[in-house]
This record gives sequence, C-alpha cells and structure tokens, in this order.
Amino acid sequence: MPRATPAPVPAAAAASGLLAAQSALPEERRERRPLAGPFLPAPAASGEAARCEERLRPLRNLEGFGYYLDPAFSRPDARRLAMDLEAAKPLREWLAQVQGALARHRKGEAGAAACALAAMDHWARNDALLGAVNLQGNYHRAWALAGASLSFLALREAPGLEPPRLRRVSEWLAAVARQVRPRHDRPSEALISDVRNNQAAWAGLAVAAAGVAAGDRALLDWGVERLRNQLVQVDERGALPQELRRGAMALHYHLFALDAVAALERLAAVNGITLSEEERAAYRRLRDFSAAAAREPERMQALAGVPQADPFLGPEEQPLSRAAGLEISLVVMPDPALDAALAPFRPYVSAWLGGAVTGWWKPDPAPMAGDAAGGAPVPPQPAAAEPPAAGALPAPAAEPPAIPVAVPPATPPSADAPSAAPPLPAP
Repeated sequence: MPRATPAPVPAAAAASGLLAAQSALPEERRERRPLAGPFLPAPAASGEAARCEERLRPLRNLEGFGYYLDPAFSRPDARRLAMDLEAAKPLREWLAQVQGALARHRKGEAGAAACALAAMDHWARNDALLGAVNLQGNYHRAWALAGASLSFLALREAPGLEPPRLRRVSEWLAAVARQVRPRHDRPSEALISDVRNNQAAWAGLAVAAAGVAAGDRALLDWGVERLRNQLVQVDERGALPQELRRGAMALHYHLFALDAVAALERLAAVNGITLSEEERAAYRRLRDFSAAAAREPERMQALAGVPQADPFLGPEEQPLSRAAGLEISLVVMPDPALDAALAPFRPYVSAWLGGAVTGWWKPDPAPMAGDAAGGAPVPPQPAAAEPPAAGALPAPAAEPPAIPVAVPPATPPSADAPSAAPPLPAP
C-alpha cells in the first residue's frame, strides 16, 4: 500500500516554525548569519610578513576601583584612580598590541592582520575576561570588548586568516558580551544610573559589535536598543539629562556618550537598521549641542549650573581633542563648520572605538535629512595612526593615540553605579 503524501506546509508556517525552533535553543547554539562591519577595507598587503610580538598573558579576573567620591561623580580621587589604572593595565597593554598590529595591517604590512588575530585568539583560548569580575571590572570589560570587537571587524576579511581562529575569537567575543549584558538589563530608578547613562551606551556598543563579529543578531539588536534608549532621552536643547547631572563633568560625559552613540548608529545602519525620524532628529540635536558646547563650554555651564572643569584634559588640550564621536557623526551628518573645527585635532584615534577613527568609518550614501546639499566632505583617509605605547595612561575616547580607562564611583555595593570617566591623559 503506497504511503500517503504529507500535505505541504505553508511557507509562513514553516518560517514561523524555524524561528520558534531557533528561539528555543540556547543563545550560543542559535543560527549565525554574516553581519556587516562599519569600516572601509584596508589596502592590499605587500612585502614579507613580519614576526608577531610575544603574546600577552590573558586576563581572566578583574577587580577595578572606583574613584569618584562626590554625589555628582565629578571629582576623581587621584589615589583610587592610580589603583584602578594599575588593575586595568593588562587590558590596555593587550588592546595596544592588537591595535598596533591592526594599524600595520591598515598600512599594507603583510602578516599584520594575522598577528592581531593571534593576539586575540590567545585570549579566546584561555577564556579571558570570563572569570571573577566586579562592578568596576565589568565596565573595563565592556570598554575593552567594544575596542576588541571593532578591531576584529576591521581585520576579519584580510586574506589568509585561519578560519578556526576567526571562529574561536568571534565566539569568545560573543561569550564576553553575554557577561556584560546583565548589569544593564536590571530595573533602576537611581538618579544617575548605568542603565540609562553613557555606560549603557557603551555596553550597547560592546555587545552590538561582538554580535556583528559572531553573526548574532540578538546581540546586535540588544545593543541597538541601548542606542534608542539614549536618543529618547535627548531633550529639546540636545542635552542628555543623565550627563547634565555630572556637574563640572557634564561636557566631558556628553562627548563620551556621543562616542558610543555615533559608533552604534553606524553599526546599525550598515546592517539595515534605520532610526526613526524622531531618533534621527534627537541624534542631530545631541551632536550639534555637544559640538557647540565643546567649542563654547559656557553653553554647558548654563544647563549644568556650574563651570565646566575636566581634570582629564591636559593644560593645553581642548574638549574637541577628545571628540571621536563628532568625527564619526560627519559621515552621516555632514557639517562644513564642524569639519573645519575638528581638522586641527585629526587624526582621531580611540582604543575603545577599534583604533584609528579618522577616515576608516564607512560613509553614508544617504546623509540624514536636514544636511546641506553636498555637505562637508568625508575626512580624507590617512595612513593609520600608531596606537599608544602599552604602558601609557589612556585618555577619554578619543584622542590620538589613547586607550581610555573609566571607572565608577566609590559607592557601596547597593548603590547604583554612575558613568565613569576615562583616566588622566599620558604625561
């Protein structure tokens, strides 16, 4: 007796069943699909491959130290800052090694991308950043994850890289991202909260970039949701209320938040995720207000209620020297005046944004509505800037060349953690 032919399953029902099956799987076993990175390709490599640097010991556990002692988290304590810098030193040295090789890759040096990947793979093989990590350590972990994931996206398409290493590193980045997320998923009503302030934006960037690296759309979507949460807070003046509460550091933290917002917007855009008209308008207000306040700090003083005093700027440094987010924003919101204002401070470099910034982020073929026809030209692509020396003290994102290290305040474990500032610039 012939077998009965099963009735065909409608396509919609089949797709729904596949999605349901995927959702039922643990996150690490769900289907991975290629996602796009935000960077322009490096030039073709030439010459003989140089030897890679000696691999650095992986950092599995990390205990950081908060250094803000005032209610507004605006006055860092020098002793605690030094302790935190020492605790995070292995992270700075490792990122410097990875991004040093990436900079050479972007100059066309043969074998440099393989060296960067080998440095990352050594940490992946040893489950780095997946051990015991305290609150401050989790912030360090998020910033390092953002920088490492973006660096990976900048080199993963280089010819000749070993597929097992690429797979192992991408899976490790995703595993670290899943450890970063829970802190920013909890409910919080604190006046200054890392669920809503610039720390949430940076966690979003770290998780989204790791998601793109691993082809994990759920991680990308989680990060983009943090982007949207930032933009919905921007008021009619272009200010972020969470950062206005930082008193004398309000300008510093607006620029710091904008770094993550601008990078997140690019990650979303190159993967087909568009902002609503309201979100695009909020992004423009935030960018324009931050740029104006960086040039005239009195604008921020009028809203924050106190003069702006950034202890992380050197005696001759200006706020625009730490404004990588403004640089990234120009590829989607051209502005001739801002382009000219940033010119003296180029090339911008930030370890937490993947290394070299100027000239490497993909331009937007369709600038946001409201841009003048033609707008400002995309900054020319320079030779990749060299990363900082491994032992140098980092600076806030993004000053060339620097690896920022930020920390939360010295508050009881039950207190809600505020955003943390990058440490003092290298002497």
